[in-house]
This record gives sequence, structure tokens and C-alpha cells, in this order.
Amino acid sequence: MSEPAWITLHDVIAINRRLLQDTPEHHFVRDVAALEGALNRPRFQADYLQISSLSWLASAHIQAIGKAHAFEQANKRTAWLAGRYFIAINGYKLNLTAADQESLKLQIEDLIVTDVDPAELAWELELRLQQL
Repeated sequence: MSEPAWITLHDVIAINRRLLQDTPEHHFVRDVAALEGALNRPRFQADYLQISSLSWLASAHIQAIGKAHAFEQANKRTAWLAGRYFIAINGYKLNLTAADQESLKLQIEDLIVTDVDPAELAWELELRLQQL
């Protein structure tokens, strides 16, 4: 795989803002530096560990953004949508059923709350990747 298109700080902040736009929850970036660090982790893995799997890098984004707790609200939802956006800007989409969504929701929660290996979620994403 060639160099992937990377999501930016602005992208992730916009995702969180949009997620909370019509809700009583408040959009607030608590820690920009933590979010920047989270966005650099998958890049480091791609560059220095030679990881090129799109699904693995998406999983790494989801984990890093979720664990950063950079936002006041919706960190896990933002992480999931940022991972999906990363997949989309690289020419793929996820083919998901309602049951898949529910199952992935639980995996993402584990990925963020514990120290589960991102490879587990990456495998599930890989099975559902579809080129645009």
C-alpha cells in the first residue's frame, strides 16, 4: 500500500463538533496535545514499524483517539467515526449490518477501555472493507 491519506486534527475536531451539534452534550476540546499525540501514533506505526494494513491503521486511530480523552463528550463515538473517515479517505468503506455495528461497538469499547491489541478489531474491519 502506498502512503495513506491521514486524518487531521481539524477533521477529528469537526467530527466531534458534528456529533454533538443537535444534542444536549457540549462540544469542548479538553486536550489538543493529547489529540495530536493520538493522531501521530498510527503514523509512527506506519513509518517506523512498517505497518501498512488500512484496517490495522484504522483500528490504531480508533484506539489512540478514544484513549486520548481529548474531548469533554463523545470520545468513543468520535474515535469510531474518525476511524471510519480514515477508511473512507483511503478509498474504502465498511459493509456493516446492524448486528456488525453492535458487535463492533463492544469491541471498540474494549479497545479503548482496556489494553486489547488493535489487531483484533483490525481483523473484524478487514473482513468488512469494501473498495469504493
